[in-house]
Amino acid sequence: MQLFARALTSIEVERRLILPIDCLPALPRFEGSYENGITFQVMDDVEILWNFRCKKPNGAADRLAIETDWIQFVNSKKLRSGDIVGFYKDDDRVSGTLCKIEVKRRTCIDNKE
Repeated sequence: MQLFARALTSIEVERRLILPIDCLPALPRFEGSYENGITFQVMDDVEILWNFRCKKPNGAADRLAIETDWIQFVNSKKLRSGDIVGFYKDDDRVSGTLCKIEVKRRTCIDNKE
């Protein structure tokens, strides 16, 4: 089940993934505070687990940011502005609920800048 998808901006490719606060219910349930940051695991298409840290940026009551491991993920997948990342929830009877991330490249027509 898709939780949300987002086309990446240049800031998101260079620094952190920004999510609207209404994405909060779609994320796995956490203990703790989003102001201090919460780490959750996400599996990519080659079954690598990424530990993304999600928190509210200073002064931002209406959005969340995924920071830790995000840039490493971006670099490993060679993501660029306009690429789309989708987060999915995968319910498995053995391992329980797991978040997955999928990357879709922008089309060749869009790649002409």
